[in-house]
Amino acid sequence: MIRGISLEKLKDINWNHLYCFYEVAKVQSLKKGAQIIGTSSPTLSEQLKRLENKFNMKLFNRSSKGLTLTQEGMQLFERTKGIFEEGSKLLEHFSEDVVGGYPVSIGIEETISHDLATEFASQYWDLYTQYGTVNTLRQVGHDILVDNLLQGYIDWGISLRKPKRKSLEVAEIGSFELVFCCSKDLYGKFRDHKDLLVNIPFAESNWDKTLNKVIYQHLRKNGIVPKEKVYSDHLDFVHKLCARGRCVMFLPKNPLEDYEGIKTFRVGEPIRMSLYAIWKKSDEGLISIRKLEELIQAKLSNVPERYEDVDLQIEVSDVSDELLK
Repeated sequence: MIRGISLEKLKDINWNHLYCFYEVAKVQSLKKGAQIIGTSSPTLSEQLKRLENKFNMKLFNRSSKGLTLTQEGMQLFERTKGIFEEGSKLLEHFSEDVVGGYPVSIGIEETISHDLATEFASQYWDLYTQYGTVNTLRQVGHDILVDNLLQGYIDWGISLRKPKRKSLEVAEIGSFELVFCCSKDLYGKFRDHKDLLVNIPFAESNWDKTLNKVIYQHLRKNGIVPKEKVYSDHLDFVHKLCARGRCVMFLPKNPLEDYEGIKTFRVGEPIRMSLYAIWKKSDEGLISIRKLEELIQAKLSNVPERYEDVDLQIEVSDVSDELLK
């Protein structure tokens, strides 16, 4: 029931009018909305008025400068976004045409290798931007990521592990090396790196279980058992302790990063980890997944052509020349 108007069933709404409202609300322009839908401005205006009458509420403020959403209009727009964005996905599932028009949510497993994951997601934005926006969501662990993917809460994910579900597809998107770290002064006081790892408190995260497991397997392989461990959910806290010589930690090796006050080192063979993109096989027809597969094929080093071109977003957002300098 909306303001005394009976809307007991879905059939009580004219869905075409609702769709017209959605397109106009997106661009905040009757003229642009009419061009998108393929109708005339007067016809579209009449359809919007009928929707307002049905709901018995004003959805737009109309002035000589154009249209703006009322508070009720903003609430309705937020509701209709989910409906018609999901409708675009539905069309792509049952059609060979590229529809787009919906945002993508990427679940990224919480890990210290975030640089590689976020760089991949950033490049994906450039490939997908003409079809919609890209959101990233932190995933506490691999199992949670997989569960959110299967339930449709995220569109695809980035994880340190390959999934076991047959309904999921996976591909490696890159790899990184893990190195041990300590303060430069502390490093210079030990004759053997192994004694450093044994006698100084060794820091690990409470949430990065996969990396912790890999690290301790490596330590055992090299006959190293730390006498004391430090647990923390805050990487910056551990990093500060490490720089002051209070603990030893591990980090992904980044040749472009300046590890100020910290010495990185290896023990035994290099420790390499892979990052994987994961998506549902049933979604492979969607443009969101086709662009993901395109980026995987291109490899992370081959950035999109317009990666640093500001004009790309201006063009895709259909910004009027009147607003630009």
